[in-house]
Amino acid sequence: MKLAPYIPFDPTESPLSFAAQLAKIHVGERLVPFLHDINIDLGDMAANSEKALARLAEVSGVAVEDLRANVAIPLGDRIYDLRGELVSAEFLANPHTVYCPACLAQDDQIGLRRGRWEWALSVVRTCPHHEIPLLRQASTKWDDKFHELDLRVPERGEELDALVTKAPHRQVSPLQDYVIRRLEGKAGPKWLDAQTLDQAARGTELLGVLMAYGPAQKLPQLSVDDNDYAGRVGFDFTSRGEEGIREALESQLRRFDEATGTPGAQKIFGCFYTTLAGSKSLKEPGDIARILRDVITERIALPAGHKVLGKKLDERRLHTVASLAKEQGLNSVTLRGVLVAADVIPENAPSHFPIPVDQGREVAGRVNRMVHVNSLPDFMNCARPLVDQLFSDRLLTPIYTGSPGIKGRTKKSVDEKEIAMLVGKLHAKAVLTDVPLAGLVPISKAAEKAKVPAIIVLHLILGGFLDRVFRLASQEGVGALLVDSDEVKRQKDCVTVGLPSVDAFSPLKIAKEVGWRLVDQYQAISGLTVIEIFGPDRNHPIRRLDADSVARFSATFTTPARLAEQHDLQIGEVVGRLKRSGARPVISKAEIGMDFYRVSALKRDLFL
Repeated sequence: MKLAPYIPFDPTESPLSFAAQLAKIHVGERLVPFLHDINIDLGDMAANSEKALARLAEVSGVAVEDLRANVAIPLGDRIYDLRGELVSAEFLANPHTVYCPACLAQDDQIGLRRGRWEWALSVVRTCPHHEIPLLRQASTKWDDKFHELDLRVPERGEELDALVTKAPHRQVSPLQDYVIRRLEGKAGPKWLDAQTLDQAARGTELLGVLMAYGPAQKLPQLSVDDNDYAGRVGFDFTSRGEEGIREALESQLRRFDEATGTPGAQKIFGCFYTTLAGSKSLKEPGDIARILRDVITERIALPAGHKVLGKKLDERRLHTVASLAKEQGLNSVTLRGVLVAADVIPENAPSHFPIPVDQGREVAGRVNRMVHVNSLPDFMNCARPLVDQLFSDRLLTPIYTGSPGIKGRTKKSVDEKEIAMLVGKLHAKAVLTDVPLAGLVPISKAAEKAKVPAIIVLHLILGGFLDRVFRLASQEGVGALLVDSDEVKRQKDCVTVGLPSVDAFSPLKIAKEVGWRLVDQYQAISGLTVIEIFGPDRNHPIRRLDADSVARFSATFTTPARLAEQHDLQIGEVVGRLKRSGARPVISKAEIGMDFYRVSALKRDLFL
């Protein structure tokens, strides 16, 4: 049996709506008795089964492919095929009946209401023609599942117009537009297109919920308009692929930078995390879960074996101060101070601040090998002035507590490994002897005779300038070394070009560590130039400051301490005047440990 006359199928209509139209036009009945008449099972038709669509096509004369294109075909286990896209039941608006009152008002003018196939998608919430929100009717009776608009929407005429009038104006969300365009076979953003349609839409809205409403938001409490807004927010990130998604997740992480305690992934990412973590095989979340997992493991300290979104962490990647101290058997307060001084963590770092494992363990290893500064003379078998010189010329690197420029920053210790390397290099330059040899003297005595600091003698040894260097077998450290003082006198001029750091920085009232930071990190601003001197051993550069560049720096820049000495004022008064005048440091204390001002930028009468 084929119905006559032939009624064309509108390409925007749903099969259920088309069947309801056939019932009205051909027999003047409601849909249910009409389906009985044409031998279509009610459940099959409500579910848009292949069998029901095939029978409807047969009796209507419409191609079954046209009907199938406008509906989600059930495949079982709440999975559907929509134009070749696999979607879940949650992707569909069922059991609600969704409609645009403006569209129905137009339909009423010709006497036939049509249910648009797009209205059956949960992500479609705005009419693209009238730019108003779609309305939703909850199911209350058994036959509401057929979505007969003549029955489900009783409003007509003025009542329908009133619904249109009070509807707010809004444009279609970019997520809704993307979904429809994709179902029409049009390409979109690459990352989204690489996901299933369900994953693309669901992931976008979930991310939007996190960004718009925060991690504590419960998904069931969101209204339809809330979800629409979430989709708009989320699409701004997911449309840019992994880069955009990471941007969103990392901004969420930054909101917890100052949090107390140790907030975990669930607290930081809330519903976004728990929903992705709870996804089953039939709701595989897609690549967005991998991106979240990567961000979590890259930014949150987790132990080896910890499961993140279903996958175990093979090894620890990050530590906190507490977990690193526990692993290394260290006092956490001591370790924290050294980590701050080593610029691994900021001074005000919260307890959950992530520390790269390798970097943290390297610093912890130094702490375990620390030799206190006060013990260095005995440990190295040398005089205390030489220890200070070793620091000034950076042959030893002090382990500090405190950040540059903060009150109480002290030079506490040195890595025993670094000491061993320095002493080992010195010993390697010397010939072992059991007894003192004529004409040879210890380092300190040679420096005294040559009228140079002891550090110069060490530079001469390490640079290969001296031929006669011996080491007493009965002693260790620097004190075991013997040199020819006359040879030191002859060679000293080779390594005393320019200024040593102590002579360059002290007159400027700059701490040596700050001065070297000016050289290493702010050379383009400071203009401080280093002279490197090499001897026969090219592996040991002797670094000294160019005197002319130091003089230019002194004339160009100043500090509160220099200004206070120059104008016979207290430093606090100088700092106050600088602030009140609006003077800004060229290089700040926060950056380097001291404030440096350009002399030419200071008002001439500032300190009068």
